Amino acid sequence: MDYDSFFIDYIFMSVVILYSIYHLFISKSDLEEDITENMKARSIANVIRYLMFLAFNCSFAQLVFDIDWLLWISFFSVIALWILLVEHKFNFSYYIFISLLFLVFLVVGVPTHNHSFLDYISDQTEYECLRIECVKVSEVVVEDELKTEIKIFSIQDYSYDWYLLYGKGALTLKDEVGNVKKFSGINIGGLWLLDK
Repeated sequence: MDYDSFFIDYIFMSVVILYSIYHLFISKSDLEEDITENMKARSIANVIRYLMFLAFNCSFAQLVFDIDWLLWISFFSVIALWILLVEHKFNFSYYIFISLLFLVFLVVGVPTHNHSFLDYISDQTEYECLRIECVKVSEVVVEDELKTEIKIFSIQDYSYDWYLLYGKGALTLKDEVGNVKKFSGINIGGLWLLDK
């Protein structure tokens, strides 16, 4: 990512945060009147404001900066808001709503960009993958001395398929000697399950 687009992302996120701070904490809106009418306790109204702040800003930050764990903060904030604000009647529509809410966050959590599986391999394994090759960096002990060993693998095959509810990734690497290393995994809701 280049510096200019990263700077613009920060400016955009700053505007979103300032807008939500103004809207939730500074301006007097119908929301505050509704909250204070329904909930007489001032502390509950503040908790609701902070939960709305977290849900709104974390979802935008996840979209802008592609930080997956922010989506979970947003998800739990929405669940907490729902618990606090909605009168619960356990019927069929209640369970449908819970299922749809969970499904929406599950769908949003699955990465749609092509290099997400390569990024995951680079972050979670000893392989660092670039566009056409991967480098394996490991530490070995030779004659009671710790040394760094580097192996270069060329990418023979790579695929990432995005489906609505999950994504599948596969990677085949080959070193100079001809040894083949295969990775495959499935992403459900932003969580990679890797099959080495």
